[in-house]
Amino acid sequence: MTYRQIIFFLISLSTQFSFGQMKPRWQFKDELMHHLISPKDTIYIHDRHHLEKLNGLSFTDSSATLNCNSKTGNKVSIALGLGKFEPTKHKLYFSDTVWKFIHNEKRIDHLIAKNLIDDKLAYGVDGDFPKTEIKYIKIKFNGNWLTIPKSSFANFYEVHTETIEAYLSKDKKFIFLYISASDGIGSYAIKFVFDKTKFVTRLISTNECTDGFDFLDALPQDCQ
Repeated sequence: MTYRQIIFFLISLSTQFSFGQMKPRWQFKDELMHHLISPKDTIYIHDRHHLEKLNGLSFTDSSATLNCNSKTGNKVSIALGLGKFEPTKHKLYFSDTVWKFIHNEKRIDHLIAKNLIDDKLAYGVDGDFPKTEIKYIKIKFNGNWLTIPKSSFANFYEVHTETIEAYLSKDKKFIFLYISASDGIGSYAIKFVFDKTKFVTRLISTNECTDGFDFLDALPQDCQ
């Protein structure tokens, strides 16, 4: 192997690692990366269909639990709880008003959507109060509780508990928790990433013409 071939191989390997499963020229790449906490989080993009799914989900309208023993003997327990959104306990900023003057009279021209709650972009909100918010996410891995700060899920609203899916990474070092939320305009999906002790990061899809979980796995080839 020549020096040039070695350099090309290393560059190709680095690119593959940096973007996980996502191809560098994937048409939705910029859209997915727009919501990442860090560009490095692309390494967590994997096709969940090739991973071990953690079964045992049970849910109600306001909660979901999952208890599973993996094929390799790891015991995983996941609990998610929703609660009623209480506007008075939050700082709300849904829109900016643009005014115009007609015959010297000040009138509303249009509104610019902001959808901010507590100074963060509120997912699942479309210019009005959400009905529910996530109150907690708790995960126990082999008897040890993971550290999950509230800030990791504080701006996610209108979650569908029945959609939750969880997977173990191939090396068994990470838990991937997928959640779908809201409906129609404002719908989104989240992929939380946890290691054996704590929350690591999350990926978000707001693409409305593809399956949210598939989008997070960089699978769709076009909009349907």
